[in-house]
Amino acid sequence: MRGKKVLLIAIALTLLLAALVLISRRRSEQSVAKSVASAPDGAFLVQVERPVLSGRPIWDAPRAILGYGDRELRFGDMNPGAKIGVVAPTHLELSADGWELVIESDGRGRLLTGTHLIFPLTLPGRTLKLNCYPANPAVGRFNTTARTGSDRLDGDFLLQLPECTNATSGKTTAGLPAFTVRGSFKGLQGNTKMME
Repeated sequence: MRGKKVLLIAIALTLLLAALVLISRRRSEQSVAKSVASAPDGAFLVQVERPVLSGRPIWDAPRAILGYGDRELRFGDMNPGAKIGVVAPTHLELSADGWELVIESDGRGRLLTGTHLIFPLTLPGRTLKLNCYPANPAVGRFNTTARTGSDRLDGDFLLQLPECTNATSGKTTAGLPAFTVRGSFKGLQGNTKMME
C-alpha cells in the first residue's frame, strides 16, 4: 500500500512539473509576440531561454520553471548598437552589442545550417561568449509575411540550438541541453545590405 502512495505522489509531481513547463513556454511565446505587436515598424525582439538548471543557482530555478526567463538573455531594436542586416523571406540578420543572429531558411519555414547565434551568457563569477548552431537537420521554424504593396516583412522564429562553442576557449557544450531562441519582428524593410 505504501509503495502505491509513493508512486501516485511521484506521478502527480511529474504531471505538475510538466504542466508548469508548458505554462512557462506559452508565457514566453506570448510575451515576445506581444512586445513586438504593439511596437512601431522596425521593431524586433530575440529571447534566449536557457535550460532550467544549466549554470544557474538552485534558488533561481523556480523563477525559470514558472516562465520568468533571464532578462539579460534578450536583445531588440532598443539595445545599444542594434542593427538590422539582411532582411529577406529566407534570410534575416539582427545584431546588437555582443549579439549576432543569422537565420537562413529554405523558404518553407525550415532552418538551414547557416543559422547561428552569438551571445553573452553570464554565469556565477564569469561571462562566456557562445556561438551556437542548430543540429543537422535543424529543429525550429522561420516564418515571414510580406505586407501587401510594400517591401516590409513581419515574422517570427523558433530555434533549437544544441551545438555551442565558447568563442574564447573553443570548448564545446556537447551533451548539454539546447538553448531555445524565440523571436519576432515587425515591419522590417526588405534589403540585402547591413543597415544602422
